[in-house]
Parts: sequence; structure tokens; C-alpha cells
Amino acid sequence: MGVLGGKDFRVRLSFLGEFVDKELEKEFAGHEAMHSVRFARPAVLLLGILYFSFAVSDTFLTANRHTFNLLLLNRALFLSVSILFHIWLKKGRSINEFFLSLTLYEIIGAGFIIHVFYNYEAPNFLIQTFNIMIVLIVVYIMPNRWSYKVLISLIISIGFFLICFKIFPQVSSRELAASITNTTIVIALSAISSFQMSRHKRIQFANNKELTRLSSRDSLTGIYNRHRFEEELHRYIRHMHRYGGQLSLILFDIDDFKRINDSFGHAVGDKIIVNVTELVKLMIRETDFFSRWGGEEFAIILPDTDKEDATRLAHRLRTRICCTYFEPVGQITCSFGIDSFKPGDNIDTLMKRVDKFMYMAKEAGKDQVINAF
Repeated sequence: MGVLGGKDFRVRLSFLGEFVDKELEKEFAGHEAMHSVRFARPAVLLLGILYFSFAVSDTFLTANRHTFNLLLLNRALFLSVSILFHIWLKKGRSINEFFLSLTLYEIIGAGFIIHVFYNYEAPNFLIQTFNIMIVLIVVYIMPNRWSYKVLISLIISIGFFLICFKIFPQVSSRELAASITNTTIVIALSAISSFQMSRHKRIQFANNKELTRLSSRDSLTGIYNRHRFEEELHRYIRHMHRYGGQLSLILFDIDDFKRINDSFGHAVGDKIIVNVTELVKLMIRETDFFSRWGGEEFAIILPDTDKEDATRLAHRLRTRICCTYFEPVGQITCSFGIDSFKPGDNIDTLMKRVDKFMYMAKEAGKDQVINAF
């Protein structure tokens, strides 16, 4: 197994180059499948057309009419399979369906190629070996799981050499050994290159995922930051304009926080912010979006929640915070502003009202919940 990342970000990879974390591997596979299908669809169609175009060379290499018709049927069938697979991939497929169907397609394609090779009237052993090597390289170029690529390449090469023993009895053992050695080298080099590429993609995916997480999280508390909050609120408001429903917003601020910093120092002030964050996280739903708005201010997006339910939550939070002893400061209080989405609202109008209510709570003596003028 391998490990990548720093002290706070460690991802383990198995000996197959896949994430040990099954959920992370599933997420990566989904990401790969989504991008790979854009390459796979035109690729399979191109392979089908290219394979069928070799019927032109069959007219010069095949004297027997029956054999030519058999080869032509073979190429036409594979073209049909490629067209159908191209269409089938257009519809959304699960991750396993995509990779397994691609693997099956490649094995079927190899079977068609070996069938042509078997029915040639006078096949050249060295040329056919070279053709199989090209097929193996194509297998490793096509998007698929690394383990599936290795499996397919072994099935193709073993099938090819088993047929060789039957139709090339005159081939010397030295030529056969050289052919097997060269094919093995092609498989080994392709597998190593594909493994390194697969591993690199996972490292890049994990690093990008971590960068995304860091860019959307507040470094002190670990909850979402203001930038991520604004993105999420924009998304919720767009949803409300389109589908309607309920959406509420809570904005609250730790009262007299400057006094805490001045009296106990910024380290204690940071500890208070973290402790308040952990307390609030325990009292909200998983569907609620909790973020640090800035300094000692916090914001909570409450989807599918009206103003009355949001107000009740704010009162519970206010009571819990003011009844908690925060070492070494003692008791602290918070001021809350609440409002809900109204038709025609945007992020500025909604935030302006909630922010106004929060400052009204402070002007009313702090430790208050205000939800209307």
C-alpha cells in the first residue's frame, strides 16, 4: 500500500493503485466514468468503422469467396456491435455498468479479431503477432479500470497463442518464444505505464478534492467559510425562484467579543469561537448549512424551514449558549437575526434584512432574537 499527502491529509492506495477508502474510490470511479464516456463513445464508433474498413484489404488477401464473405460478415457484425454500444453509452449508466460493459466490448472485439486471424487462408505469424500487440496497446489506451485492462490483455494474448499452436504447427519454437517474449514485454510496459497513470490520476483527484475542501472551509473552525456560504445561498435562492418552497436564514454574533479578546487574549477568543461552533453543530440538522460569516459572526441556511421554525431554533441556540460555561471566560451571549425568503429576494436583499435584525438585537440589549422590524 502507498500513502500520499501531508500530516493532516493522508490517502492510502492499495497494491492495485486504488483508494483503500471504498467511498473515495467510488467517487473517483464516478468522476472517471463521467469524463471517460465522452472519449469512449466516439472511440468505439471509430474502432468499428476502422475495423470494417479492413474489408478492402481482405479482397486482396482472400481468394476464396466463401472465406471473404465470412470475414465481411465478421467485420459488419463488429461494426454493428460498435454502433449499438455507442448508442447504449449515450444513456446514463452506473459506474459498474460502464466499466464492465466496456470490458465486455473489448473482449468481444478481441474475439472478432482472433476469428478473422483464424479464418485467413495464409496468415503470416509475425504480422498477426504484430497486430495483436497493436490490439493490446489499444486496450490500455481505452478508459477502464487498470485491473480490467490487465485481465483483458491476458485473455487476448493467451487466446491468440493457443490458436497459434493449432494453425501454425510449422512455426519454430524460437520464433514462438520470441513472439511470446515480445508480447509479454508489450503487456508489462503498457501495464506499468497504465498503472502509473491510474495512480497519478488518483493522487491528482485526492489533491484537488482536498484543495476544494480547504478553499471552502474556515481554517479555525472547520465549518464553511463566507465565500462558500454565498455560493450556497445563491444556489438555494435560484432553487426558490424556480420551484418555490421555504427557506430561512439565521445570522448571529457573539456579544462583546472585543472585550473577550482584550481581557483574555486572541487565543482564548479563538477557543470561544471554536467552542460555540461545536455547540451549534450539535443542535442543527445535517441538511442545514452552517458557516462562519466573518470574525465572531455566523450564518445558518435552513432549507425547507419557515420563519417560525427558524425563530424557535434561534431561541434554543441562544438559551444553550448563554447557559454554557466557557472556560476561562464564563458565560457569553449571542444576538440573532432571522428572516425567510420572500418572492423577488436575492442574496443582497435577504442578507440586508437578516443583518439589520441582528443589529437590532444588539441595540435592544443583546442576547436577543429578532425576526421583524
